Amino acid sequence: MEIIVKKTKTMVISKTENIPCSIAVNNIALEQASQYEYLGSWITEDGKCEMDIKTKIGMAKDAF
Repeated sequence: MEIIVKKTKTMVISKTENIPCSIAVNNIALEQASQYEYLGSWITEDGKCEMDIKTKIGMAKDAF
């Protein structure tokens, strides 16, 4: 398996604080993301779903 470093990011999910994470592949540090979309749902580093709910409400408003 080959990891494409440019497309790979890391995320630490924590309810208490923003925790830095340093993972390197072939001596290249991976970028740390604060949020990403996975299968149509937004996942954020604080573990809450507020952004996902706001996105779904906006999509429903657009549909009507």
